[in-house]
Amino acid sequence: MNITVRQCMIGETEWFRRLEGKYHYMGESHGAGDLVRLVFEEDGRPVALMTWAAACYCLKARDERIGWNPAMRAARLKLVVNNRRYTELVPKGARPNLASHVLGMAVRELPAIWERQWGYRPLLAETFCDIERTAGTCYRAAGWEEVGKTKGFSRVNHARDFYIPNGRPKVLFMKPFRRDAWDLIVSNALPDEYDVAAHSKADGVLPFRRAQVESLHWELCHVKDPRGGNKSIGIGPLLAIFTMAVAAGAKDLKAAHAFARRLSNAQLGELGCPKAKDALGNEVRGKYVCPSYNAFYHLLRHKDKAGRYDFDVADYAAHLSKWTTAQHGKLPRHLAADGKFVDEVVGLVSVVDAESGDVVAVAPASRKEGLKGRCEYPVLRDTLSGMDLSGAIVSTDALSCQDDTAHTVLANGGDYVLRVKANRQGLMDQCRTLCRIRPLVSSSKKKN
Repeated sequence: MNITVRQCMIGETEWFRRLEGKYHYMGESHGAGDLVRLVFEEDGRPVALMTWAAACYCLKARDERIGWNPAMRAARLKLVVNNRRYTELVPKGARPNLASHVLGMAVRELPAIWERQWGYRPLLAETFCDIERTAGTCYRAAGWEEVGKTKGFSRVNHARDFYIPNGRPKVLFMKPFRRDAWDLIVSNALPDEYDVAAHSKADGVLPFRRAQVESLHWELCHVKDPRGGNKSIGIGPLLAIFTMAVAAGAKDLKAAHAFARRLSNAQLGELGCPKAKDALGNEVRGKYVCPSYNAFYHLLRHKDKAGRYDFDVADYAAHLSKWTTAQHGKLPRHLAADGKFVDEVVGLVSVVDAESGDVVAVAPASRKEGLKGRCEYPVLRDTLSGMDLSGAIVSTDALSCQDDTAHTVLANGGDYVLRVKANRQGLMDQCRTLCRIRPLVSSSKKKN
C-alpha cells in the first residue's frame, strides 16, 4: 500500500468532521485541549481519518497496567493520548489490511506530529472498542495490548467526576510509542521531550488515600527532630508532605515545595500544619500555613554545632518502613526494587508493590555510588535480606544484577527478575543462548 499520513489543516476541519459524522457509527468527535486530526491518503485520495485527543482522566485497568499512583497520574496524564476516532472511508471489507496498516503508521508518525503541534511527545496510546460491535481485531493485529474492560459509565455534560452507567462496557487497548515507554512513564527522571508535559498542576491529588495520609503523618511525627524549639511547623507535617511529594514524582526540593503549595487548606490542616495569622496575630479561620522551601531545607540539611548534617535518615526510613508494613499486612505478588535520590538532600532505596505502586520497605542510602556499604546496591541487598519474600517475585534494574542479589532473594523464599545490560557481555551471551534469541545488536555496538 502506498499510503501517506498528514495532519488535517485548519481550513479542512469542517470537511474532516463532516466525513467523521457520515462514516463513523458514533458520529463526529468533539474534544478540548490538545488534539490532532490525521488524514491518511492513497494517491492523493483520503482513505481513513483519525482523531487523537487527551486521555481519559481515570481508568482502573490502564492505571493498574501503568502502575502509577493518583498524584503521578494527574501530573503525567498528558503523556497518554486517546485514539478518539478511527474512520475508514472505503466500503467495509474492501481493504481488509487497511486498518492494521494505518494503525501502525499512526503509532510511528504521531509522536513527531504531536510534538510539532503541542511541544512534547506522548509515550502511550489508548483506545476503546465497543464489544457489542467489534472484537478489536485490527488493534490486535497492529500489536496493541488489551489491558481490560471499562465499567460502562459515561461522563454527563463533561462535569467533573459525575458519571452515569450506559450499559455498554468497552475493551481498553493500549500501545507504547517506544519500547521502554511503560518503564519511562513512571520513572523518576524523564527525557526533555516528555518532561515538559509531566508537570500538570494536579491540585489536591495525593498519592495515598486519606486514611493513609493521616496515619503517615502521625507515624512520621515520631522521627527525631534535629531542630531546636524555635520551629513553626513540626517534623510530622514536613516529612509527610515530603514523602508524598517524592511518591508523586518530585526529584528535588523545588518540586517537593511546589507539591506542598498545591495542597488545599483542608489537606494542610489534616497534616497538622499551623493556622495562619493575620497582621494582628489573630488566627485566620480555615487558613493554614504551607511549609516554605526553607522549612524543608533546614530540616533535611540541618547541621549540628560541628557543621555535620544531623537529620537522622535511618530513623526516618525506619518509621516509614513501619508505616508501609502496617498498610500491607502481607507482601504482594510482585515487588520492584530501586533507589530514589532527591538531589543533595536524601537518598532512599525502596521495595515497591509493582501492582499498586505502594512502598513496602525503605532504607537510607548515599548515591548510586558513594560511601562504602551505603550506596544503592549493598543497601538494597541488605534490605531484601531482612524481608520474608515467600511467594514474591522481585525485579531490579541492571545495577543490582549481581549474584548476591539473586542469592538473597532465593534464600528468603522469593524469585527474581534481574535486568541485564550488554556491558555484562558474558552474562548477556548466556541469556541469549538460553532463550534462543538472536543478538539485538552487533558485537561492535554496546547497547541495552
